[in-house]
Amino acid sequence: MVRLISQWQGIALEKGFRMEDLEEAITISKKGKKEIRTIVSRGKFALIEYRDPLTKERTEDKYKLVLYHDDGKIDEYFIIPTKTRSRHLLIEPREKKGVKLKVWNPKTGKVEDMFSS
Repeated sequence: MVRLISQWQGIALEKGFRMEDLEEAITISKKGKKEIRTIVSRGKFALIEYRDPLTKERTEDKYKLVLYHDDGKIDEYFIIPTKTRSRHLLIEPREKKGVKLKVWNPKTGKVEDMFSS
């Protein structure tokens, strides 16, 4: 364990970081290996559910997650529940709709842009 810590400190110092600066972002994996949590992207997200247009009741037990990265990149996924409780699949749609998608806001009762300012 001491050797592992000294290796981390050496890498951190080579890159201009002190180990103490990184300590809050370091975690231990299930295999006991030290890892540093690293931000890959930031941005906005929208979580969409599907409802019947007349009754406004949910029609399916799935969601769509749209990630709008600060650099303009867009990722879209369907979130589908599995038979195992608290587990879900993320599936990329064949056709991506993008950020111009219109959605109904149940709080206002109006249709609006998915990513309104």
